[in-house]
Amino acid sequence: MKYDFTTMPDRSGKDALAVDAIGANVSWAIAPTAPKAGFSKIPMWVADMNFGTVPTIPQKIIQRAEHPLYGYYIPTDEYYDSIIRWHEQRNGVSGLCKRDIGYENGVLGCVSSAIQAFTAPGEKVLLHSPTYIGFTHVLEDTGRVAELSPLKKDDNGIWRMDYEDMDRRLRKNHIHLAILCSPHNPCGRVWTRDELEQAMEVFRRNDCIVISDEIWSDILLNGHKHIPTQSISDDAKKRTIAVYAPSKTFNLAGLIGSYHIVYDCYLRDRIMRQSAMSHYNAMNVLSMHALIGAYQPEGHR
Repeated sequence: MKYDFTTMPDRSGKDALAVDAIGANVSWAIAPTAPKAGFSKIPMWVADMNFGTVPTIPQKIIQRAEHPLYGYYIPTDEYYDSIIRWHEQRNGVSGLCKRDIGYENGVLGCVSSAIQAFTAPGEKVLLHSPTYIGFTHVLEDTGRVAELSPLKKDDNGIWRMDYEDMDRRLRKNHIHLAILCSPHNPCGRVWTRDELEQAMEVFRRNDCIVISDEIWSDILLNGHKHIPTQSISDDAKKRTIAVYAPSKTFNLAGLIGSYHIVYDCYLRDRIMRQSAMSHYNAMNVLSMHALIGAYQPEGHR
């Protein structure tokens, strides 16, 4: 199957935040002002895709929507099997089970739950800078403080983690929770196994739980391969809360739907308890079928 990544569809009037919010008064988003006369709207201010998604997604959604009952439901085995198969085939993950997978309304929703489950207001959380603004907003909104360990460019202009600086900041501030963005947003680094091994060793020595945001792991270029943080070692598997979503890869952000992979029962129970307290972290039935559609063989190509 061939996919068209060159045609620019007209998203005007189609509820697209990236286009329709430009120049509009949107209370919940900092939208750009309207362009001057003669200039076009360029939707590059929000992490959104401007191409059609894989056809199996609308097929699955339409198939479910044709059944005219949308009442309470449970996630199907097909949902969990799709995630397990996706990680097995793309990332070489083995041993992933249904119990290790949990729905999240969004990656930042899971980050918020983890922060509240494992830290107290006023505590610091380690991040690398430059950092994704969503992380800083979540920290500020929950009363936590970002402790930034700057990435450094090597002689070849490649961004690297500074392990000594990470270790020093963790020890000095008694930090026991960190956010690792892999691949990194915004610098774009796809961390190598060796880099992740060194980072996770620093976190192990400091008894630090790691939230690993891996939402960008399916959009890789130039032969790079994603290494799941939890695959680094047995210890990494026990201390890591990994978060994924098909939203960036398949342009599904408007449907809402992410998920965590947590192998350790203590971490998993705390996360799920915290996320349940809002009575809001509930999957949309069409979102479930969208993920199933995304994680078909067509989505691998």
